[in-house]
Amino acid sequence: MSTTITDPRRASMRVLVLCAVSVMSTVAAGETTVLTLEQALARASAEGSATLVAASERERAVARARQARAWENPTLSVDVENVLGRGPYRDFDAAESTVSLSQPLPLGGGRGARVRAAHSDEKAATAAIAVAALELRRDVAFAYAEAIAADRLAGIARERAALGAQTRAAVERRHAAGLESDLQRARVEVETAGMQADARRRAAAALAQRRALASHWREATVTAALDEAWFDAAPDAAFSAAPYPVPDTASTHPRLVVARARVEQARAELEAARRAPFSGIEATVGTRRFEDAPGADRAWVLGFSMPLPVWDRNEAGIAEARAALQGAEFDLERAARDLLAEREAALAERDAAKLEVDALTMSGLPSSKSLAQLSVQGYEAGRLSLIERLDAERALVQTQEDLVAARLRLRQSEARVAAVAHDAGRAEAAQASSTER
Repeated sequence: MSTTITDPRRASMRVLVLCAVSVMSTVAAGETTVLTLEQALARASAEGSATLVAASERERAVARARQARAWENPTLSVDVENVLGRGPYRDFDAAESTVSLSQPLPLGGGRGARVRAAHSDEKAATAAIAVAALELRRDVAFAYAEAIAADRLAGIARERAALGAQTRAAVERRHAAGLESDLQRARVEVETAGMQADARRRAAAALAQRRALASHWREATVTAALDEAWFDAAPDAAFSAAPYPVPDTASTHPRLVVARARVEQARAELEAARRAPFSGIEATVGTRRFEDAPGADRAWVLGFSMPLPVWDRNEAGIAEARAALQGAEFDLERAARDLLAEREAALAERDAAKLEVDALTMSGLPSSKSLAQLSVQGYEAGRLSLIERLDAERALVQTQEDLVAARLRLRQSEARVAAVAHDAGRAEAAQASSTER
């Protein structure tokens, strides 16, 4: 029994329509202003939520530091004694009124320690803005490269669908001449349908990646063309050969600046906890009026008070602050180790991706294209089977996809290196130079 096959002319027409749409899209993209990586980074820095959140956290830290430097408010007290009693104390005739003003004094060093802790918190929040900027550059570069890679894969899928239509047309011709079986004809029909479905999936994935890129500056999607020259550019030689000092706890990387500021903050908070039992010193000055004295005499009232740490010496608070300091010191050491590990992994991944890109560009892709062309000629001449031709086409598509994936890993690894480099400014300058090329 012969298998029912869709009219090849109609199927070929559908593929041609898809190709025409692809060409029109490409032309339209060429007429659209190209959104470069640096432009995307500028938009994300100005409108993205990550940097805005970091800036708001710094504003909060600045406000807390300003509040820590402020003196406590004085207390106004009014006392009236010897009133509403009996005998001579009836009504307010023998009243003694006292008006006093009490002011907490910043003695004992507790206030100074709290101010230093707040200043360290402000310093950490300021460095966190730089951390957010580095991470934003990395994330936007990731999303930008992934969007270009998704566009490339969608184009490869469209080309594969067009190539499948050509293969199906060749099978139809050979089938009509009695040189191909119904089974092979049905097989190529299934293959072609799968290619068209894959092309639609790849197109949807490309749209999703563009939406993910636009989310960094809170927009729906990116309709502009992307800078594919940046995606294909070779790594910057100066940037690749740049020596990166081994990060340690004294490094100037923003992540370590944040960790050191947290250590300073914890150390100041420990000092404040030790001085807390003696920080409640208060001075009082006032005047007392004696109604029953001749001429309603007045006298000054002076007072001084301080807490006596007899029952509560804030031992639990001191222990908590000491544990927080130890944790901050451990975090600083771990941050240095993590930064070193991330840097080494990013450099290794970048080198491996560069080697893979070079190998695929110089030998893998040309060989696959040559093999695919020879398979077409061999199949038309009857020297190769349909399976051999399909295998050659799959090998070409797989090589093209491998090259896109390798270029994506190269761009992503460069973004990781820039995010963990010891000198972030040099890394950003090198990345900008690569973008301009």
